[in-house]
Amino acid sequence: MTTYSLLITHSPSDVTQTIAAQQFAQNLQLQGHHLDNIFFYGEGVLHANALNLAPSDEHATYHHWCNLHHATQCQLLVCITAAIKRGVVSADEAKDDMHNLHKPFEQAGLGEFFSALHQCNKLVQF
Repeated sequence: MTTYSLLITHSPSDVTQTIAAQQFAQNLQLQGHHLDNIFFYGEGVLHANALNLAPSDEHATYHHWCNLHHATQCQLLVCITAAIKRGVVSADEAKDDMHNLHKPFEQAGLGEFFSALHQCNKLVQF
């Protein structure tokens, strides 16, 4: 069994890349591999914005990531610095009740991500 980590750096508006990443992650489990974590970095942190709602006839990116987490128990790690710069904030950073980063997504620094990579055999970037 191979352990994977995914690095998501593209915007959720790139639906083709998003679907490819989500299908890749789902197929890992079907093939007997383990997905340890997904790290959202750069424009990729926008995937974690709970306020991004898709019309019913479009791909619901946020909900697909949540479903993937529930199916695989992988960590959904969001780069704290990149997220704050793009207005994706948790309750810890919000000055009032206005926050858009919710579980199962969690904040992490680059150092934490690099430490988690030591538990993985392969890193795939989308």
